[in-house]
Amino acid sequence: MANKIMVQHMFKLGSLYKAPDGKVYKVVVSEVFNVRCFEVVNGNMVGGMIRFLPESDFAKSLVEVTD
Repeated sequence: MANKIMVQHMFKLGSLYKAPDGKVYKVVVSEVFNVRCFEVVNGNMVGGMIRFLPESDFAKSLVEVTD
């Protein structure tokens, strides 16, 4: 079997992830072919939904916020 990634383990629904530019994103959908999230500012989701591939460089740069 080919290497399969478990996106649901990489990006947990409702969790916050910080990008290298300091922006924080909340994951609202975590699927095999894309992850969807919103930027969070002062505890509120703002702007439009952002979609990215779970194997992209952007995805690999995200760090889960644990505070």
